[in-house]
Amino acid sequence: MKDDDLYLIAEQYEVVLNEAAEIERRKRNAIDNFQTALDVLGLDPIMGVGPAADTVNVLISSLRSGLALAKKENDIAKEHIINAGISAISLIPFADVIKILKFRKLGKLAKPATKLAVVGGKAAKAYGAKKKLERIANARSEKSDQDSIDID
Repeated sequence: MKDDDLYLIAEQYEVVLNEAAEIERRKRNAIDNFQTALDVLGLDPIMGVGPAADTVNVLISSLRSGLALAKKENDIAKEHIINAGISAISLIPFADVIKILKFRKLGKLAKPATKLAVVGGKAAKAYGAKKKLERIANARSEKSDQDSIDID
């Protein structure tokens, strides 16, 4: 075998490796895009699609973390397990704001997003308390109406 043949084989092998890496990158991007779409769907608490999308996202991120650990890609596994945790927290009503943390690479958004999540949580709690007071007031009003009917 000549040296030229060895160089040709090495070049072909490098081309095949580059193509395989490109295919792997495209697969990763497709899954990332799918999970981003699930994050957007997960923002809808009314139609019932939101919790299902968040649940699927938790499962996908957990599986991706496990696969990364199997490949000894610890940093990637850590990223996926954090994303799974964020999606799991998003299952809580009105906690979808935490999804902003998935964009933690943007750093500057994390602090305002956390403040927004806290404010949103307080607003949801206040809204729940207001509704509870309204139900109590309505129940008392109905009871006093019943009492006045009984007296007549």
